[in-house]
Amino acid sequence: MKISLLEKVTGFIVTLSVTALIITMPAMSQDDDEDAAELGTIQITGSRLKQTDIETARPVTVITREQIELSGFETVAQVLQNTPYNSFGSFRETSGYANGQAVVNEISLRGLGSQRTLLLLDGRRVSGTGGSGGAAANLNQIPLAIVERIDILRDGASAIYGSDAIGGVVNIITRKDFDGMEFSLTSGKPSSPGAEYTAATITGGASNSKGNVFFTIQHYDQRPMYWRDTEWDHAYDYESYSSFGFPGTFYSPYFGYVADSRCPDAPVGGVGLYGQVSDDGTNSNPDYPNSYKWYPYAGAGYGAVYDAMTRCGYDYAQDIIAVPRGKRNGLLLKSSYDISPDVTMNTVLMISQNDADSRYAGTPITGPYPTMAADNPNHPLIGMGYDCTAMDCLTATIFLRSVPNGTRDNNVVSNMQDLRVGFEGIFDILGGTNWEFNTQVMNNDIDNMTINLVNKPLLQQSITDGDLDIFGVHGTTLDQLAPIMQQFNHTKTYAADLKTMQADYVMSFDIGELAGGAIGMVLGAEYNHLSFSQINDPASKAQLIAGTAGGDNVQAARSRKSIFFELGLPFTEKLELSLAGRNDSYSSKGIGNNFSPQITFAYRPVDWIMLRGTYGEGFRVAAMTQLYGERSESYPSGIDVTRCETTGSGCGSEQYRTLYGGNPDLKPELSDHWTYGIVLAPLPSLTMQIGFWHTDFTDLISTSSIQREFNAEWAGETNYVTRCPAGGRPGCPPGEVDYISLQVNNFAGVESEGLDLNISYVLDTEKFGRFDFGLEAAKYTKYIVKAYPESSEDEYQGELGLPTLRLNPHLYWGKGDWGAALTGYYIDGQNEDIGSTNYRIGSHIELGLQVSYQLPWDASIVVGASNLLDEGPEVNGDVYGWYPFDNTLYDVRGRMTYIRYNQRL
Repeated sequence: MKISLLEKVTGFIVTLSVTALIITMPAMSQDDDEDAAELGTIQITGSRLKQTDIETARPVTVITREQIELSGFETVAQVLQNTPYNSFGSFRETSGYANGQAVVNEISLRGLGSQRTLLLLDGRRVSGTGGSGGAAANLNQIPLAIVERIDILRDGASAIYGSDAIGGVVNIITRKDFDGMEFSLTSGKPSSPGAEYTAATITGGASNSKGNVFFTIQHYDQRPMYWRDTEWDHAYDYESYSSFGFPGTFYSPYFGYVADSRCPDAPVGGVGLYGQVSDDGTNSNPDYPNSYKWYPYAGAGYGAVYDAMTRCGYDYAQDIIAVPRGKRNGLLLKSSYDISPDVTMNTVLMISQNDADSRYAGTPITGPYPTMAADNPNHPLIGMGYDCTAMDCLTATIFLRSVPNGTRDNNVVSNMQDLRVGFEGIFDILGGTNWEFNTQVMNNDIDNMTINLVNKPLLQQSITDGDLDIFGVHGTTLDQLAPIMQQFNHTKTYAADLKTMQADYVMSFDIGELAGGAIGMVLGAEYNHLSFSQINDPASKAQLIAGTAGGDNVQAARSRKSIFFELGLPFTEKLELSLAGRNDSYSSKGIGNNFSPQITFAYRPVDWIMLRGTYGEGFRVAAMTQLYGERSESYPSGIDVTRCETTGSGCGSEQYRTLYGGNPDLKPELSDHWTYGIVLAPLPSLTMQIGFWHTDFTDLISTSSIQREFNAEWAGETNYVTRCPAGGRPGCPPGEVDYISLQVNNFAGVESEGLDLNISYVLDTEKFGRFDFGLEAAKYTKYIVKAYPESSEDEYQGELGLPTLRLNPHLYWGKGDWGAALTGYYIDGQNEDIGSTNYRIGSHIELGLQVSYQLPWDASIVVGASNLLDEGPEVNGDVYGWYPFDNTLYDVRGRMTYIRYNQRL
C-alpha cells in the first residue's frame, strides 16, 4: 500500500532532521535570530505553521477584497462559482428541491463534489446544510460584506483539517482592524425580467490599546425570475411537454392511451423538443393555456397501435421559477480583548437567515396512478358512447395534473448561528510556546413548506366513490372539477436541524534550528460532536403524496476525536520540508480510526524561482443522509440508449422515475493526492505559476446518474434499470423504463488530474496610470471512473458537464480617482457519445466591465455589467431535457447591470 511507502519516507526525513539539527545548532548565530524576527510571520491556509512568505509549498490562490469588488459580483457564491477551479460547476439555487436546497449555492473544487470541498471561516469549519446532512456548506450563509480575502487551497488537506478536505479547501478570511463606519448600497438588474437584486451593508469597528471590535450587517433581496421570461435565441425550441396534463388522459385495455376530448389540439408555431410545436395561441384554452394534445409514442417503435395513442400533455416550463425569490440577512460580530499581556480572548458571532420562494408546475399524479373501476359511473368509456352495464369496460388508469389546485409553491427558511469563543497566548517554555484554545457551537436549521401537493389515497377514494367526474361523462365542466380536487391538497412540511459542538487545543513552538531557520512544531487535539435530524410530515414520509420527492427521515449523531501534528524543517535557506499527520477516530459503527499523512517541500534555487510539491492521503466519511436516508423518488432526465439504439426513436432526453436511498453499510472513501509545480518571479511586477495535481479515490461515496445506468445497460455492464414486462401494463408500455434505482454506494475508483496556470503582471506608468494584467487557467487532463469492480474504466473529461478547460483573464486599471476593470470567464465546449449519437455543447465566454470613481466626500460610486454581451447558457434540450442546459455551469440570468455606492462615515 502507498501508506507504507509514506511511512518509510517520513521515518527517513525525521532521522535526517535529527542529524541535521545536531550538526547545525552550533553554527547558528544571534544575528540570524534577529533577522528572522524582523521578517514577521503569517499563517497560510493549508498549514498551522507560521510562515514568512505567502508563497509556500502548498498551492494557494488568494482572492483579495479589491479583486472581489472589481469582479462586480455581489455574493460569495458568485465569486467562487466563477473561479476556474470550480471545474465542473456546482449546485446553484433553483426550484424543485423540497429539502431546503432551493436556498443553497455550493462550491466543488476540481469537480470532485461539494462534499469534498471544505469551507472554513477564519480557519475554522463552517456548518454544513441540513439538506445535505452536513456534507456540504451553503455559500449563501456568508455575507460578502464580511470578506477580507478568500484563500483557495488547490490540494487535499485531510492531514491538516480531517474529513471533507479531499478536493481542496476554501478559507474565507473576514475583515478586522476596522475603525469607523461604512455604508454600501448596490442594485442590479438583468437583461431578462426578474432576478433584480438589492444589497445594503453597514460596517463598523473600533479599537484601542486593549482590543478591538468589528461588525457587519448585510441585507440582500432578490426577486424571482420565471423561465418563461428568459430571453435567448430559440428558447421555445427546447420546451417539452409532460404526459400529465389537465384535462387528463386515461388508459383503457381496449384503446390504449386516450386524451380527454376537451384537451386542446396540438399547438401551432415553432418546432419543439420532441417534434411537437410551440403554441402561438391558436389552440390554447384560455382557462388552461399550457395543456395540449400530443402523440408521445408516435414513431417510438411500439407499433401502429401506440403511434395513434394520444395524451393530454402540459408545458410545465411556463410555470417554473428559474431563479428563486430570496431574502438574506447576515450579521458578523468579532471582538478581541487582551486579558493580560500574554493572553487574548477572541469571540466571533455569525448569524444568517435565508428565506426563499420557488415554484414548480401543478402536481402530476404519479404512481401508483389513480384508477377507475369498470363499474364506476364516471368511467371514460361511457363518455365515448359505450354501455358499461352491458359490457366489461375494464379498469381505466388515469394520468392527471392538478392544475386547478395551483402551482407547487415552496418556501424555505434557513437559519445559521455560529458562536466561537477562544483564547490565545504564550507560555514561557521551550523558548516561547504559542497556544490557543477554542470552543465553537454551530446550528443550522431548515424549515421547508410546499403547498398544493396532492394526497393520492384521498383522490383515489373520491374517484372510487363516484364523486369525481374527471372526464365530464355527466357534463361536469373543468371549472366545476376545481373545488372538488382542491379538497385533496396537501401541504408538505420538512424540517432539518444540524448541531455541531467543537473544542480544540493547539500549541506551536520551536524544537531547534537548522541552517534555514527554526524547526517549527505544531501539536493539537480536537473534539467534535454532530447531531442531525431530518423530519418530513407523516404522509410525505409514507410516500402518499404526489408532487414531491418523497421523504427520508433521519435521526443520528456521532462524535469525533482527533489529534494532529505538523513539523517544519528548513534544511537550508533554499530547501524546506514539512511533515503533517492527523488521526481521526469516529464513534459511528464501521468508520473507526483513520490516519492521514502529508509531506510537502519547497526549493528555491534562486530568489525568483521556487519549486514545490506535496504528497498526502485523505479520507471522507459519509453524510448522515447518505448513511440513513430512507427511500425517496424523483424524476431526473436522461436518454434511454437501449430504446434509442434498438428502435431508432425515443432518443431525446426524458424524465424517468428514479428511486434514491441511503446505505448504512457505506465505508469511508480514501484518496491519495500529489501536486508539484514552479513559481517564477523574474521581475518584481511579474509572477507566473504552473502546477500539476493528481488525485486517486477508492471506495468513492456517490450516487450514480441515470445516464450512467442507461449507458451501462447498453454496454452490458452492471446497471440498475428496471423495465416494464413484455406484455406491458397501464402506464408502462412493454420494454419501457419502469424505474431506476440509485442507492448511495461505494464506487470502485476515480482517478483525476490536471494543471493550473497563473500569470500576473503589473505595469505602473506615471502618465497613464496603473495596469494589472492577469490570467488564471485550470486544465483537466484525466477523469477516469470505475463504477463497480466488474465495470470498465471510463474516461469522462471533456464530456457533457465536464469541461476540460476554464480560464479567467482580467485587466484592471487605475489612475487618480478613477478605476476600471475588464474581466473574462471562459468554459470550454463539451461533447459526448451516447449510443451512436454525439451530443455537443459549445464553448462559453462572458465578459464583465465596470468603472469606478472616488467622490470628494469620502465616498465612491461603481457602475458596471457582468456578462456584458448577454451570453445565454449553452443549450441542448435533446440531451438535457429539462432544464435544457447544465444549471451547475451556466447562469440563466443573462447580462446583469449594477450600480454601487459606498460611503465612509
